[in-house]
Amino acid sequence: MVKKKPTVEEKKYMSQVADYGCVACEQDGLNVPAEIHHIRSLKKGSGIGLRPPHTMILPLCASHHRTGKISVHLGKKAFEEKYGTEEQLEKKLRERLEEWRILTSIF
Repeated sequence: MVKKKPTVEEKKYMSQVADYGCVACEQDGLNVPAEIHHIRSLKKGSGIGLRPPHTMILPLCASHHRTGKISVHLGKKAFEEKYGTEEQLEKKLRERLEEWRILTSIF
């Protein structure tokens, strides 16, 4: 699988998303630094062996991303039961980022 490098615009968005902090920890009342998780979705043309676009991403801490029992890679069912699907979290994240963009443009 060839990894496509993110464009300048995608890098900017990925940085903004990572700066948001872990969306799962946020639901637990915590503010924890995040790394980028690419959402794989057969419905949207990505899955095993297919790299999703750099815009289909979530900010997750290492535990919720790949190392914890409740994580998208090791415990996806438990993760989705507790926090919602990746698509639901992405939608909520985009709404919050847009609210933040509007607020910061006012001041």
